[in-house]
Amino acid sequence: MWGSETVRSLGARHLPVLAESDLLVEAPEVPDFLRELALLRANLDLIAPPSARAYHGAPDRLESRLRTVEATALRALENGDGVPIR
Repeated sequence: MWGSETVRSLGARHLPVLAESDLLVEAPEVPDFLRELALLRANLDLIAPPSARAYHGAPDRLESRLRTVEATALRALENGDGVPIR
């Protein structure tokens, strides 16, 4: 899902990395990463349409995942750290 054409077409450049490997968002990139997360949350129905509720990427579950990653990124921003995601 993270590497889908839809996610990429929205301008995401960090999360598509997860389609092929783990991701490490370096500390200076965390603000941009937070903007990317907000962009994807604002477009959940494009990324995982409601018709995909049986799929693991249903909008409600995807939003929960994005909020969890966002909380981690906010803590990293406060501490001057990067964000590792597997």
